[in-house]
Amino acid sequence: MTGGSRVSLRHVAELAGVSVATASRVMSDSSHPVSGSTRDRVLSAAESLGFEPNRLARALVTARSQTIGVIVHDISDPYFGDIVKGLEDGIHASDYRLFVASSDRDPEKELNYVRAFQAQQVDALVFAASGLNDPTYERDLTALVERYRRAGGVAVVLSDHSLAAPRVRFDNRGALTEMVAYLAERGHRRVAYITGPPELAVCEVRFGGYRAAVKDLGLDADEALVEDGRFTLRGGGEAVATLLGRTDFTAVLAANDLMAIGATRELVVRGVAVPGSVSVAGLDDIAIAEYGPVPLTTMRLPTYELGQRGASLLLRILDGQEPDDQLIVGEIIERESVTSAPV
Repeated sequence: MTGGSRVSLRHVAELAGVSVATASRVMSDSSHPVSGSTRDRVLSAAESLGFEPNRLARALVTARSQTIGVIVHDISDPYFGDIVKGLEDGIHASDYRLFVASSDRDPEKELNYVRAFQAQQVDALVFAASGLNDPTYERDLTALVERYRRAGGVAVVLSDHSLAAPRVRFDNRGALTEMVAYLAERGHRRVAYITGPPELAVCEVRFGGYRAAVKDLGLDADEALVEDGRFTLRGGGEAVATLLGRTDFTAVLAANDLMAIGATRELVVRGVAVPGSVSVAGLDDIAIAEYGPVPLTTMRLPTYELGQRGASLLLRILDGQEPDDQLIVGEIIERESVTSAPV
């Protein structure tokens, strides 16, 4: 090789003492039989030369692009960041790469990303975010994914979603039921609830868990106790401010930690003691949960594990298996934001 020239498959073949065709079969994981000793020589030569196989050429042989498209709502949200990290770590050893797109909860934007990923011929689509409660979106997404599957693609879901696909998901309804019971055990009978955007399927499921628990435990079921916080820090603060002006309560349960932290901050700024006057609890256990105005009691969602399990499910399907769906449960993490209801 001349100085600065790019290492090619021909150089690998020459060093290993094999034909270019044989080197190609080894580097592309072709099903064509190659002896173990020959394979070892080719791989050793490739390593010593620092040769990386061309992905496009490899895709032509294997009919796979070794890429996976992942759709989230907002990659800057720590919840999705942990899921994507789990996915990435779970597939890395299998030489797959992720493309991640944030849909911003926009149905048309999400559908356009699905079309773009299909045009890029990704091997699989991962819907890491909640489905959207939009009949047109649900119909169009189902049609797109069915066409994608007929072309050999794989789709998996990692949240509550209308799409019929293999899935790993968190038990959102059970988590809310458990959190309400946790607060009720501490004497709270008026538990305010800060919900997320109504267009998200996951919000509908979590709200259903809250309402069922309130009814089953005989707590005060009052529509005035519920407010939308849009899944954001600011939204949580604005929601609890609205609740304070509308009704009385001894505890606030937010459908995610960002809203719970926002609510806690607003309460503290207004001089409301947390947890002395009002207890606050969340859901997710994101990294900043213990560093808010008051360390937050919350339900830990194993988001990184969710991503890893999603990767494992995906790889098994790509390998021709038919694995069962999986349900993940969380655990309550007790910190300083919850205490017994004031007398």
